[in-house]
Amino acid sequence: MIKLYDFALSPRVRKVRIVLAEKGLRYEKVNVDLFKGEQKKPEYLAINPYGKVPALQDNGTTVYESTIIMEYLNDKYPNPPLLPTDPGQRARARVLMHYGDNPYESAVSTLAGELLIKPMQGGTTDQAVVAKAREDLNVCFARLEKEVGNNDYLLGSAFTLADIPFVSWAMLFPNLKVEVPSAKVNAWLNRLKDRPSVKAAG
Repeated sequence: MIKLYDFALSPRVRKVRIVLAEKGLRYEKVNVDLFKGEQKKPEYLAINPYGKVPALQDNGTTVYESTIIMEYLNDKYPNPPLLPTDPGQRARARVLMHYGDNPYESAVSTLAGELLIKPMQGGTTDQAVVAKAREDLNVCFARLEKEVGNNDYLLGSAFTLADIPFVSWAMLFPNLKVEVPSAKVNAWLNRLKDRPSVKAAG
């Protein structure tokens, strides 16, 4: 049985839940409450020494880091395939996932930290940091508009792992008051949000 160490609000864990849903895989969900610091407890650090979620255990194999987990699941459970077979397209998918995990995630997670987490913890939002994160996110949207083009998904007509980081963090946009300036990007994200796997992942 697959065991997923989960925190419901985490976009990084949502990425893995989307893959599990796409593959139709059953799994046990183990909640790790980040607000209570459960990710720093010795028993969890023995599973993921980085003290972060997600982590995944699958019949004796332990994997952490969300993108690595996604690739592991696609390798171990190849149907339906969520990466192209062509090496060039496969590499492009990884480049896009890296972009989603770095500049894009950084911008959205900064906004979440300033606008959601800080107020929840009694802190004060730094408006300069918020403004810079919104600028950075708009740069990402400009890049994504070119990447999507007139396609349904980033790599053409097929949904792949490359799409997942972007929709997972985009689920926070309403709470962060993020407006997507590109009609193409907005249509692509809405298409992703309509997928049963994304809806199932919450």
